[in-house]
Amino acid sequence: MTGRRAFTLLETIIAMVMISIALPPIVALMHDASRARIDAANAERASWLAAAVMEHICADVASADASLGPEALADSSAYLTTPVTGLNARLQSLATFYAGWGISYSVTISGLVSSDGTVSGDADLDVFRSVEVEAAFPDSGGTRSVNVARSFAIR
Repeated sequence: MTGRRAFTLLETIIAMVMISIALPPIVALMHDASRARIDAANAERASWLAAAVMEHICADVASADASLGPEALADSSAYLTTPVTGLNARLQSLATFYAGWGISYSVTISGLVSSDGTVSGDADLDVFRSVEVEAAFPDSGGTRSVNVARSFAIR
């Protein structure tokens, strides 16, 4: 009999057993890597949103427009929620775009504070407002957030 070139049944069964043992861990690793990639992408998108919102706030504070400028931050509710001209209304299209990925933002504006971020009670020292933008995003472990903060001199 000449040399046989076909696989035997035993060789085929051994190969299938080896593949069935190796495949589940490989699939699990791919799933974990995919989840980590999505989490990283969402964190980056949230960072972009937080930075974009802060850039708008910086532009508003630097504006010569009578309804903006540093004093606009004094009434945070009006600055943020006024229909049409409030920050949230002006950023609606941006917020809607990021909402498609489950990412949202919130803005917190402090009262007057000193340069170290505390209220000193001295009107000459308490001339700053701290603004924090928080962008929340979905993560495989729940919800995480990215924060961007800045202080603005009011006087």
